[in-house]
Amino acid sequence: MSFLFPLFLAGAAAVGVPILLHLIRRSTRTRVTFSTLMFLRPTPPRFQRRSRLENLPLLLLRCLVVCLLAFAFARPFFPGSLPQRSLRQGRQIVLLIDTSGSMRRADLWTQALEAAQVELEQATPEDRVCVMSFDQTTQTLIGFEEWNQLEADQRLPAVAEHLKELRPSWRGTHLGQALVIAAETLEDDDVDDESVPSGQEIILISDLQEGCLLEALHAYEWPSDTRLTVKQLKAGGKTNASLQLVTSQDSGSAGTGGHIRVRVGNSSDAVTDHFGLSWSNTAGDKMGEEVAHVTVMPGQSTVVRVPQPPGSSGGHALVLTGDDHDFDNTLYIAPPLERSTNIVYLGPDDPNDPQGMLYYLRRALEADNGLNIRVLARPSHRPFPTIDIEDAQMVVVTEPVVGNGQAALRRYLDSGRTLWLVLKAPADIETLAHLTGRNDLQAEEEEASTGTGHYSMLGRMDFSHPLLVPFAEPRFGDFTHIHFWRHRRVTLPEDLGARVLAHFDTGDPAWFEVSVGKGKLLVWTAAWHPGDSDLALSSKFVSLIYSILEYSGVMAARESQYAIGDAVPLPRDVLTGSPRPEVRKPDDSRVPIEEGWEHFSETDLPGLYQLGGASGSRVFAVNLPTEESRTAPLALDDLEKLGVRLAGAPEDVIRETEQTRLLTGRTEIESQQQIWRRIVLILLVALLIEIWLAGWLTRPVPLIPGEPT
Repeated sequence: MSFLFPLFLAGAAAVGVPILLHLIRRSTRTRVTFSTLMFLRPTPPRFQRRSRLENLPLLLLRCLVVCLLAFAFARPFFPGSLPQRSLRQGRQIVLLIDTSGSMRRADLWTQALEAAQVELEQATPEDRVCVMSFDQTTQTLIGFEEWNQLEADQRLPAVAEHLKELRPSWRGTHLGQALVIAAETLEDDDVDDESVPSGQEIILISDLQEGCLLEALHAYEWPSDTRLTVKQLKAGGKTNASLQLVTSQDSGSAGTGGHIRVRVGNSSDAVTDHFGLSWSNTAGDKMGEEVAHVTVMPGQSTVVRVPQPPGSSGGHALVLTGDDHDFDNTLYIAPPLERSTNIVYLGPDDPNDPQGMLYYLRRALEADNGLNIRVLARPSHRPFPTIDIEDAQMVVVTEPVVGNGQAALRRYLDSGRTLWLVLKAPADIETLAHLTGRNDLQAEEEEASTGTGHYSMLGRMDFSHPLLVPFAEPRFGDFTHIHFWRHRRVTLPEDLGARVLAHFDTGDPAWFEVSVGKGKLLVWTAAWHPGDSDLALSSKFVSLIYSILEYSGVMAARESQYAIGDAVPLPRDVLTGSPRPEVRKPDDSRVPIEEGWEHFSETDLPGLYQLGGASGSRVFAVNLPTEESRTAPLALDDLEKLGVRLAGAPEDVIRETEQTRLLTGRTEIESQQQIWRRIVLILLVALLIEIWLAGWLTRPVPLIPGEPT
């Protein structure tokens, strides 16, 4: 007989407790009737330790109960041959194949296919295998269920068909996300009773370069029974240099004076530090000789000013030479956008009047950083051409709009754009009521004379809103130096769905946002002219204006440089009208823009894309993610620091697998026999007998009539 938990047998040592209690005599055996005790001196009874056991049957029953209890907890079973299904040493395996852009180097993809074939051939019929590929996203080629449904001789050909169609992409390496998905796939696999896996394993086939992203592992608790086996591939040649366009954070311009700025980086394990730069056209033909020579030490980068080639209206490419891997040696550069940005200002302000708002708005946008912003002032108290609103990238409303202007503003919001409403007077609430379709909105003038210091300040602010995210850091988020002399007190109904971005210190909403149709209505209850506040004189004013422009999509629509996998915003002026807009990709394939699209997401090839529509076309460039060029090998310690359990030596794996198999088999045998149930039943019977016997032995002795006293 064996025991599943033999340590519980130590509890049988408690059998000494009832023996000890039986050796101690605590009361007299019988009662003796005696005459009066009033003339005797009272003395306490004396207890004697006995060396002779009494009531032996009762003692044996109590010892038996203690032993049976320890025996039951030890879970005894009769060992025998393990069931056939427990002898199987099948494993749960996720084969994870890297298909990111860095796998295009040299013969890495050929090595990956060969390594995958070797791992699949080593799988036994009892193994459960899932084959997945990953780059920026993770895809399942064959899942556990599909593998299990296939016959043993059909599995390898089925996987081979999928691998034959698989190719490395140009996307980045999101390794952390792929490992999390693979680990969760193992945990979610439903294993039936006919297949008991002895281990969970993820086999990673990758070049494991430094540029792989591991952020997803930071907040993930790696399963204790899952091991990662890494098949790290190595490419011939170590030196890999890369190109990156250096743009101005404000304007997006790559350079000035007929030059562009590019950053040339070199891999940390490089053996070469001299490189050349030359121009080529969109067809890949070289345009003249090298335009720059650069020296970059291993693991370092440097910025180079390169003269622009003539006649580059359709875009061009900068090519780097001198390294071992050319998959990331081409930098595509789209021509700068010349399209102007129209902002319609509806109000009667004189642009030269410093007491009005238009005066400060125009000056805030004068340094437009190449955006070519035009502020079109239109009076709101009389009809105006609605085409101005339809063509505008943003509309600012400062007074009630009459005539067909109200319908034009509503169509503007329904199209998904952002409208900025500034309440200069309580009567302006009519515009908000008309645009939202609410007649229960009211506003009243609030003078700040009752406040501290005769002015109000901004109090609570929602820095999680995209408009205020640039001010989220403490050094940028101090708005307390801005004074508001007057504002409009607006009571917002709960069912309006308004999101308050900022409150005054009086608790009144200062800035709030309401969804109207597909668009956003941004409302300010105080203006920035000197009669309401000194906001226009604050250093925050210009930043707020450009933050609103970015939130409304004006800045994003002007970008022309993207990375593989980025979603490109679609300008509304291109989407309207006919013919139907489409995007021509670098391989000359065309993707029609469907109804309701706001972004173009099929940026899966590096090169120049052309978006064409009724109002013309624009060209934007898509390049390889910068991280993919960091091709030096990643240290496995970086994975272990994030909690990933790497597979140990083969002997350790075999020993751990054998121990797991034996424990699983013993548990299954014990659960089938369930001897402990019979022991518990015997224990209960013994307890009943012990209770009866103890009661019978301690019954009171009746007095005999006529006994002398």
